[in-house]
Amino acid sequence: MLFEKVWLFLKRDFLTTSSYKFAFFWDAAGIIGTILTFFFIGELFKNSHVPLLDQYGGDYFSFVIIGVAFSSYLGSALGNFGGVIGNEQGLGTMEALIMTPTRVSTILVAGSVWNLLFTTLRVACYFLVGIFFFHMDLKMTNLPAIITILTLSMIPFISLGIISASFILAFKRGDPISFLFHGASKFLAGAFFPLGILPLWFKKLSLFIPLTYSLRALREVLLAEGTMKELWPELAVLLLFSIILFPISLKCFKVALKMAKQQGSFCQY
Repeated sequence: MLFEKVWLFLKRDFLTTSSYKFAFFWDAAGIIGTILTFFFIGELFKNSHVPLLDQYGGDYFSFVIIGVAFSSYLGSALGNFGGVIGNEQGLGTMEALIMTPTRVSTILVAGSVWNLLFTTLRVACYFLVGIFFFHMDLKMTNLPAIITILTLSMIPFISLGIISASFILAFKRGDPISFLFHGASKFLAGAFFPLGILPLWFKKLSLFIPLTYSLRALREVLLAEGTMKELWPELAVLLLFSIILFPISLKCFKVALKMAKQQGSFCQY
């Protein structure tokens, strides 16, 4: 039954997205434009020695594409659940869905599958274009480490996404979590540049952002062939974020759902 509901949501979201055919074109154009932009920026550093990039092979282009691709991937986990709630509220279908036997948690998960798959496809496009047309040199040999990093990275971002959805469910539009983490985290986590160039107080702020440790670990594996032993400090912090944030997110969602039922705020208008 669960898989049937997930399939129905996936089919609905696919048909909705595919009805806007130019969206695929502009999305592909955006990916290529981003890659080209950072490729030519990387050309500026090609014959220069940048000490902050030494541990990543001195290749700025590969460094930044990993940052851009995976920050968007993890960012989708942050915005997924809130997007589902907001979309259903905007369409006026949230209350109808709540009245069905389907649990709200199932609605959130099923409604997020398409976006996660589509974002995965976008990440794959970044790497395929980068590898085949711009000669990105990625070390894909340590797949267990990559899977471990992504798993431990997704849990805190999904937790933040559930908290974000809780704000939208309870207050309709009040969503400080997405605002604080979705944009600011890319800057503070070093998606576009090594953290070493930031002032000290920015570096201290970056310590409280899960994406900082995710990108550091992924770059270590993909660019420097880091081992699980070398990645342990980053993995330990991601595990700590997961242990703290996930129970908090579930509690927030229960409270928000109770508030929404009491206030009748499932619809946005």
